[in-house]
Amino acid sequence: MRNMWFWVLVFVALLSGSLLVLRIMSRMQVLGGNTLYVELESSIDDKEIPKLADWMYQKIKNDKLNRIKAVFIYINSPGGSAASSETMYQLIKMAQKRGKKVVAYIHSVGASGGYYIASAADKIVANPAALTGSIGAIIVIPEITELSKKVGISWDIYKSGKNKDLTQPFRKRTEEDSLLLTELAKEIWKVFLNRVAESRGKRVEDLLPIADGRILTAEEALRWGLVDKLGTKYDALELLKKEARLKRMVFIKRKKKKSLLDQIIKGTSDFSNKIEDWMIPRANF
Repeated sequence: MRNMWFWVLVFVALLSGSLLVLRIMSRMQVLGGNTLYVELESSIDDKEIPKLADWMYQKIKNDKLNRIKAVFIYINSPGGSAASSETMYQLIKMAQKRGKKVVAYIHSVGASGGYYIASAADKIVANPAALTGSIGAIIVIPEITELSKKVGISWDIYKSGKNKDLTQPFRKRTEEDSLLLTELAKEIWKVFLNRVAESRGKRVEDLLPIADGRILTAEEALRWGLVDKLGTKYDALELLKKEARLKRMVFIKRKKKKSLLDQIIKGTSDFSNKIEDWMIPRANF
């Protein structure tokens, strides 16, 4: 008799444990897993964007239990650094390889580097009033030779080859220099073009008519297959929920500085960064 009650208790315990596990699993399914919420609301620079990229990388890399089921990319950016755009692009691809669905939403503007990043997503939703496209590359180099003369500054330059100082601001560019730099910009543009063609499932030749750096309306982008749908952020979130088969999304967001002092410091830093960005030659999308 005692043995019978023992096994009854064991059965009840096992049944209760199983029900508890099922309940937890069901609850996790209802929660739908976490959604990484990534915001790109400024120019794509080489200072703040790498910090965002580090945060995103750590979240994805450390997600050993696959709790992050989806990634939402909110984009309101005119573009910027080619290198930082490529970094964000590769992080989206990394998330996809780990089984996470990615939807990008273009709010007001998602052009050049902004679109470069968006193109990596599984689906792209653009606000009907948004501007996008601008598939192209640009190299901006300040030239201060005339200013130097006015303020009485001269430069002693010792170089190993005639083009070593090609991108320096104290060199006046020749026609030959311009040709070299234009070819360099075209090579970087090809990277952009190939990324978009690969991600959007298109042939490079099909994109050439609009790959001259022009800005497109959301309607035009939809016609050319650069975006999948027109709608608001909420439409994009619903699409992501459907793509990732989630009943509900719990957002993981990067904390932002909110104090007045932080904003003042950031404003001063941003101004300094703009000056520095202007002075340092780099490829931009």
